[in-house]
Amino acid sequence: MAAIENTSLNLSEFGLSNETSSPKQCLVGMSKVSIAVYVFTILASLIANSLLISLCVRKKETWLLYVINMAVSDLLVAIFLLPRFIVNEIARSNDFLVHGPGGTFLCKMCSFLSDISLSVSTLTLVMIAVERFVAVVHPLLHIRISNSRKRRRLLIALTWLLAAGFHLPYFYTFKLVRVAVGKGDYIQVCYSTWEPAFDDNTGHVHYSIFLFTAVLILPLLVISVLYIAVALRIYINSMRKFRLGRVSRKRQESAQNLLWMAVATVAAFLICWTMYIIIAFINLFSPSVMLTCNKSYMIASYIANLLASCYCAVNPWLCFIFIPGFSRVLRAMIQNRKFIVSDARSGNRSSSQGSNKSNVTMLPLESSMKQEVRERSEP
Repeated sequence: MAAIENTSLNLSEFGLSNETSSPKQCLVGMSKVSIAVYVFTILASLIANSLLISLCVRKKETWLLYVINMAVSDLLVAIFLLPRFIVNEIARSNDFLVHGPGGTFLCKMCSFLSDISLSVSTLTLVMIAVERFVAVVHPLLHIRISNSRKRRRLLIALTWLLAAGFHLPYFYTFKLVRVAVGKGDYIQVCYSTWEPAFDDNTGHVHYSIFLFTAVLILPLLVISVLYIAVALRIYINSMRKFRLGRVSRKRQESAQNLLWMAVATVAAFLICWTMYIIIAFINLFSPSVMLTCNKSYMIASYIANLLASCYCAVNPWLCFIFIPGFSRVLRAMIQNRKFIVSDARSGNRSSSQGSNKSNVTMLPLESSMKQEVRERSEP
């Protein structure tokens, strides 16, 4: 996000020239709103993603490794990117507070770590979509491959390697640039520039188009196609007679629940990023629009940046709502009560005292699929 945002900026945005207006000058009085949104997003992301990781580790379902991976990637934005936005809003300046070699290192690393988060998150969503597709369309194949924790760990490592590869140019492009803000006054900003090795404008445009395509557009298309196929298969399966069995109904309900989670995830992705993508492409190919102080455009750009920044706090709450058992376990943790937790994979149970006891079965889709296959294979 940092590289994409810097694509449309020139140094006049940071105060090099007084002949043009910057977006911040056009939207006076919005700093308090921005700070409030960023602080709320950081708290929501830290709390929700930490709880999500804790619940997934406690459950020990192998496919929840994908959810943990996504939660860890979302935490990087809350830790490395949003605090910088808050400091800039409070100081009313883009001055990078740490100077010298240490500041250059932090400039590169903070931008790199915060931006690979989005790549890891979208690649993980693609892997989850592929797994849901295989589980619904080819359940027998999914049963054979779903028990491999090692395979899933390798796929998770692959998401980080790909994300790091996408953003390796950051270690060259991001630099501390000295910018004049008045007569004799200078600040240092963390700025992405492809000079002197490449032409700056050409490098920014080509690289930003690559990032948009690889990180946002292609993953969204793949996820949408896969979940449309899953929805059609679920609808067809619901019409078949053998789906009337108890285990089959349970599997059907689990698949539908996860499908609704997928729809909500794609919808949240679109809400948070569509406007940002449109604004960024306008900035790429018509950068002069930013300098006209068009209020409607500036407000749209401001909202787009806030929505994109909030994305790191959205996914965990969707998991709490749609993944079976998460909301109940979460309520139990908040109320400091102990429940009987049924492990669908091992069948182990941990008992606790209390007048009201309930069994919490998390993610029953895989276990119900296995039981159904066993029942259908029996003579």
